[in-house]
Amino acid sequence: MLPVYQLQSFPRHHPDTPFYMTRLERLVQEVQGIEKPHGHTFYLVMWISQGSGTHTIDFRTYEVAPRQLYFLTPGQIHSWALSADARGYNLFFEASFFKGRFGNRLHQYPFYHSHQHQPLLSDIPESDLFQNVFDYAFDEYEGGQPHRPDVFLSFVHILLEKASRLYREQQPGVDTQLYDRLRKYEELLEKQFLTVREVRQYADQMNLSPNYLNHICRQIVGKTASQLWQERLLIEAQRLLTHTAESIKEIAFGLGFDDPSYFVRFFRKMTGRTPADFRESGGNR
Repeated sequence: MLPVYQLQSFPRHHPDTPFYMTRLERLVQEVQGIEKPHGHTFYLVMWISQGSGTHTIDFRTYEVAPRQLYFLTPGQIHSWALSADARGYNLFFEASFFKGRFGNRLHQYPFYHSHQHQPLLSDIPESDLFQNVFDYAFDEYEGGQPHRPDVFLSFVHILLEKASRLYREQQPGVDTQLYDRLRKYEELLEKQFLTVREVRQYADQMNLSPNYLNHICRQIVGKTASQLWQERLLIEAQRLLTHTAESIKEIAFGLGFDDPSYFVRFFRKMTGRTPADFRESGGNR
């Protein structure tokens, strides 16, 4: 069974603390098998200051390089293969920790909750600033000074806001209102993709027409609303095929297909491979 880490899974974590931070090189040494595919129940920010390798997130593989930031949400699956000289930080936090002060802002960051945007920033121009903020945040985490959660949360907020500005600079001209509506659609998809299968039903929940929801999706990511639903369903199928022992028939029924042959056709159409071929390859392209 695929491991799903909670904050309590990590060394020296206090059970009542909704955040955790460690150096990347220490994490690799202290948590055996952490580089293998796994999920988690918290949000993650990973800073790469040195090293190389690959980082695979939901079956997409990215080349690791210095001055990179990676972002993961609860439920996503990732693994990595890093060089021995890799250095950086891993910062984890529960949604409630951030929402307690900043409300719904967590759901507005372009690098969280979306399967359509890359979960990383590369070649960061302000790398010294990010390195310094991570250093200060780690000192605060380790120091145990009064009001540590408040001060640590301030560092997390600075990191995410600065990252959001840089991320949006890479997507100039996007209407903020349209983007917020796309994010709302993706939030609904994440919660309901197994039970709600019609674009019209999502559009109704958003008080939009299906045509306008499709317009929003095409405008921002160049895909229809139906394609986004299909891609979310595909990710779930890939996770189950790779990380569970369920039969293809069981997976098909669990994903809402009345006939396993429909599932096979859907999977082949989306990937060019059968579910059996994908499983035998271990999810490798």
